[in-house]
Amino acid sequence: LELTSAQEVIKTPNITVLEMVAQKLAQEDPDVVVTCVYDCVPWMKAMRNVNWSPKAQVFTVCVGLHGFAEEMGPDAEYIMGVTPWESSLDIRDAVTGLSARDFADMFQQETSDVDVPFQAASAASVISIAVQALEGSDTTDEVALSQYIASNNFKTFYGDVGFDSNGQNNARFLLIQYDTSGIVRTVFPEETSSGPILYPMPSWDRRDCAKLSQCEVSGDTCTIEGKCACRQPDIYRPVGAGETAECIPREDMNFINTPLLGMGYFLVTAVLIFAAATLIWVYYYRKNMLVRASQPMFLTLIVFGSIISSLSIIPLGLETEYRDSNNIKKVDAACMAVPWLWGIGFAVTFSALFAKVMRVKLLYKAASKMKRRKIESKDVFSIMFIVLAIETVILLTFQFVSPLRWEREVLRDINGNAVESVGRCESESGWWFFAALVGFNILCLFYALVLCFQTKHIPSDFAESNYIFLSVMFMFQVLVLAVPVSAMVRDNTNVFYFMRAGAIFLQNFTVLCIIFGPKMYRIYKKEDSKATVRRHLMSKQPKSSALRDVNAVSKGSVASIEEGMNLHPNVTIARNGESSDGFVENDSQLRDSQTRRVCFDGSVISNENDTVQ
Repeated sequence: LELTSAQEVIKTPNITVLEMVAQKLAQEDPDVVVTCVYDCVPWMKAMRNVNWSPKAQVFTVCVGLHGFAEEMGPDAEYIMGVTPWESSLDIRDAVTGLSARDFADMFQQETSDVDVPFQAASAASVISIAVQALEGSDTTDEVALSQYIASNNFKTFYGDVGFDSNGQNNARFLLIQYDTSGIVRTVFPEETSSGPILYPMPSWDRRDCAKLSQCEVSGDTCTIEGKCACRQPDIYRPVGAGETAECIPREDMNFINTPLLGMGYFLVTAVLIFAAATLIWVYYYRKNMLVRASQPMFLTLIVFGSIISSLSIIPLGLETEYRDSNNIKKVDAACMAVPWLWGIGFAVTFSALFAKVMRVKLLYKAASKMKRRKIESKDVFSIMFIVLAIETVILLTFQFVSPLRWEREVLRDINGNAVESVGRCESESGWWFFAALVGFNILCLFYALVLCFQTKHIPSDFAESNYIFLSVMFMFQVLVLAVPVSAMVRDNTNVFYFMRAGAIFLQNFTVLCIIFGPKMYRIYKKEDSKATVRRHLMSKQPKSSALRDVNAVSKGSVASIEEGMNLHPNVTIARNGESSDGFVENDSQLRDSQTRRVCFDGSVISNENDTVQ
């Protein structure tokens, strides 16, 4: 054995003083603590207050005293003490035949005392020793009796009594201990023990778990740490420690179902594959008349906008448990990634569609006023810049003022322990920012629909007016329907995820199909050649000799004629082989002269000296 430390305290110390000692010993964590005090209760309470106990606690007094056991209750269990005698000794007196327990009962009956001091047993055993000495020596001589007593051992209810050369009782002290039933047992020496030694002493939590909790009552097992080991760990989980230890149903965190997450990733993959195919298709047919007429730059922007927006489905599926989770920063970032990806992707896609509609609108407006108008890339890029700027300002304000954070709400609990909860991205003022973002997008789509309506009579065979209108209308419908429905099913994690992922997929995949599907079909059907386009236009022109102000088209200028376009909007007025809406490029018929005058019966006047047919 090694003495690790010794601590001297004031006489009759209080619990506050002893708690400091207990905290110090808790840091040392010795195996055995021997306490020499007359009042043992304060030290016991001090150890419990700091939730620490050694493997063995030994008192020089207190153990076996009724007052100590009554005040400490179950906490007295496992506590050890030393004494020269205890009523639990497994021994009988050679003269009276009384056991230690018999003597204790007789003493309590005669005195009404609950505690039987070892001094009483020691005094009573002297009579038995004297009788045994008289009978053994067969003399009453004091000297002879003294010699006989000094050289022999005597069995009494006090123990096996013998004396050393100094006349002292050479019987070993007893180690006694409270068992798990609160009964004092002699545990050493083995030959007189009444029960096994209980070592090590369990922690307070372990003892409270076994004695005070419902853990073992329910058929589960208390661990060394004082927690409950559940019989069915796949269904139940341990909570609490000590008195509160129990097994409760595993928490239903309402995570998104794995098959549903798989569906979301499949939708993203489908959009990415189709988008990659359209990009390859656009590049491959970049010199095709139909593709050039549709402006490859804006087609590419539509594809990239759809890709960015569709990627927001991925962070939609990122979840975790509570704020103390290791990946909480990643999930918080995913919460804000959703509005960023969806918002920027929407802005890019919408801007490209809106720019194409606005371009047609501007050309038509100029034509209706008999004015020359050249639409350059900067005119339509400014539209995209404005939409992206407003969208970015909303998102940046959202990010810095009240960003989304992952929070989990407990729906049901048992004694304060959650058994069902739901997690979602929350923000104190997030509703206002979402309203601003969605509201701005709805207004943009609505205005685009108005423009589409205003330009509905402009030919759409190659200007895509109908397809753009369908795309914008579909985006508008999905957004208007998905937002309120998603809000209504917000507490159902699976349905909430399905609604949002499905809406994002439909909004992007359908736009790609509407914009690129007809073009791919036309090229597949060989309806993309210049001759085919020319025949297509001329075959639809009504026969009319009306020509409104042919001289309005001056040399080197580009103009649109309002009434002529109303008669047949498919006619394109061009200069130097360049279409006013970009649909005709380097036509050999238009290359040799600067100015062409168009009659609405489909004929073309080659120069200023020609006459109208």
